[in-house]
Amino acid sequence: MRSFTLFLTLFYLNCSAQDAYKKGDVVADLPVKQILNYTEKSTTLKKLKAQVTIIDFFGTWCAPCIKALPELKSYQKKFNEDLKVMLVSTEAKDKLEIFINNRQPFAFPIIIDTESIFTNAFQPPLYPYTIVLDKNLKILLIANAADITESILEKFIADSKNVSETKTEKPEIKQVTKPETKPMFNESKNALVKLSQDFMYAAKTNEAADDYISRLKNLNYSELTSGLKNDDDKKAFWVNLYNAYTNASLHKDPDQYKSRNKFFKNKNITVAGKTFSLDKIEHGLLRRSKIKWSLGYFGKLFPNKTEKDLRVDKLDYRIHFALNCGAKSCPPIAFYSPEKINTQLDIAETAYLSAEAEYNAETNILKLPAILSWFRRDFGGKKKIVELLKTKQILKADVNPEIKFKKYDWTLYLDNYKL
Repeated sequence: MRSFTLFLTLFYLNCSAQDAYKKGDVVADLPVKQILNYTEKSTTLKKLKAQVTIIDFFGTWCAPCIKALPELKSYQKKFNEDLKVMLVSTEAKDKLEIFINNRQPFAFPIIIDTESIFTNAFQPPLYPYTIVLDKNLKILLIANAADITESILEKFIADSKNVSETKTEKPEIKQVTKPETKPMFNESKNALVKLSQDFMYAAKTNEAADDYISRLKNLNYSELTSGLKNDDDKKAFWVNLYNAYTNASLHKDPDQYKSRNKFFKNKNITVAGKTFSLDKIEHGLLRRSKIKWSLGYFGKLFPNKTEKDLRVDKLDYRIHFALNCGAKSCPPIAFYSPEKINTQLDIAETAYLSAEAEYNAETNILKLPAILSWFRRDFGGKKKIVELLKTKQILKADVNPEIKFKKYDWTLYLDNYKL
């Protein structure tokens, strides 16, 4: 989870909008118009507060959000009335009620923020996104819930008790912009990439994706080739499409994963009248006509015209940290855009390698994720992989480790989104 903090911090620096609350600001007494799992149907932020208040932006689709709940619950129990944990969600009331009912007893109130009062005030660049406030609603910390510790909360609560409470009769409400209908992500100006992002959003929220599938199918081929002008366009479009099709298909029929080879080879994706498999997108288009099981050392001798038209000009090994095949060992999913693709892929690379690479100084053994073995030539071979880890400061410059590769965990694991 520490690697995700880096992901969050870097993404925030690149994506945050102006006028969002920041550390040290005093938050206005925002109105809470709808709240679940609470005695009152509406209230205000000030009435909900404690010595320390945690506001956790949350989605039922967000795996890290759900993973953080047990720890937050333990803090709530330990600090009792000194701590209040509140979840904020832009999802529909009925979906949130089902989520709560399936997890009884549920520990937290959930603010339903469909009018985006909280979302536009704090402007979270991605989920999970966590705000820690003192009793005067001053922001003490902006972080990922997984990085909030018991010792941090103990200090904040002690400090809050030593601060005089300020009283404001008519707190000024921070001006907010027009409510957003979607969680904030970098919407591309490229119409084709924007279509792939919208399709992925539908897959993410388990909404019907038929309209997007139809629109992709009915694209004009010349529109596709002219719209994907360069490698940045192509990488963003095809990565988003790969992830969207994978998750939408497996949500619809998880049994497909019982025969993974067939699932990845099945040519059931139609774009601009051309049929593709997931393997075709990955190895033909994004890996520039590489043979799947060759460790990246061999390419196809005679790729067809469609593949030549649509593939990248240069293989970018970082796509391996962006493609999500539905397995537990896969990297998480983000909404890629050509305008920020290089920053996004750098962040994804650092986050994945920081989390998955394990070096034991006593044995001098470096354990690496399996994808670095399967496609080792894409990374330049073992020596280049070690150099990469040193450049990322994941490995010390003076070590020369023995490399071993981890076993890949093919357990089906959907909804692994980071945005």
